Amino acid sequence: MLSGYELTLRIEGKKLLDSISLAIPAGEMLAVLGPNGAGKSTLLKVMSGDVVSLQHQVALHGRRLSHWTTGELAQYRAVMPQSVQLNFAFTVEEVIETGIRHPMLRSERRAHIVNMLSLFDAEQLIARNYLTLSGGEQQRVQLARVLSQLESMPASQPRYLLLDECTASLDLSHQHQVFSVLQQKVRQQGMGVLVVLHDLNLAAQYADKILLMSAGKVACQGCVRDVLRSDLLSEVYRYPIDVMEHPGGWPLVITAPSAEVA
Repeated sequence: MLSGYELTLRIEGKKLLDSISLAIPAGEMLAVLGPNGAGKSTLLKVMSGDVVSLQHQVALHGRRLSHWTTGELAQYRAVMPQSVQLNFAFTVEEVIETGIRHPMLRSERRAHIVNMLSLFDAEQLIARNYLTLSGGEQQRVQLARVLSQLESMPASQPRYLLLDECTASLDLSHQHQVFSVLQQKVRQQGMGVLVVLHDLNLAAQYADKILLMSAGKVACQGCVRDVLRSDLLSEVYRYPIDVMEHPGGWPLVITAPSAEVA
């Protein structure tokens, strides 16, 4: 279990988070939704342990983050921020290697890296200079890196991925490929996933639970159908939103064209 209790954060007098509590059991994907400035990325940073002052209010497997060492945390949770800046001309293989902390034979390490990249349709990039990749290619490599960090090390308890807009630069097919992989890890390995998203329909299709934020607070939290309601979404996003039933059996979020709003 990854949990946070009564998380409140003020910076320069502005309240960014206001009494937020959440829990992500192993084997569950929680999508954090909300408009710009709602506090989604801030919440992910707090849950990952990046905000030292709140580490004692976040617990992983019943143990406060303030009581974990950096090495221990790396074994059980991996974080992909909204943007990753690299200023060195590493190859893609070298980028993935930065996430591998468990000793491996060279042949095993190479096979592991290829396997991680192939999950995100990126194995053909292995020898490329990371800085020459497109934004979408870099994002897929970073996904392979954080997953590699967890899967390259033995763990006695479930592991967690914390992802901030991990598909923002991806085309449609790669977005669904990524979430299919994440869903598979959740279902088959009992991994926990906390993902910040702007795409409501990706959340509808793949998430187990949704936390909807507005102005640093929880507007609603629960099962997908309990949160993705026309009235609630329209209020939070300040834009008319309809929710219908997708033929596949999940909610389908539809927005009106701006001309109709006018």
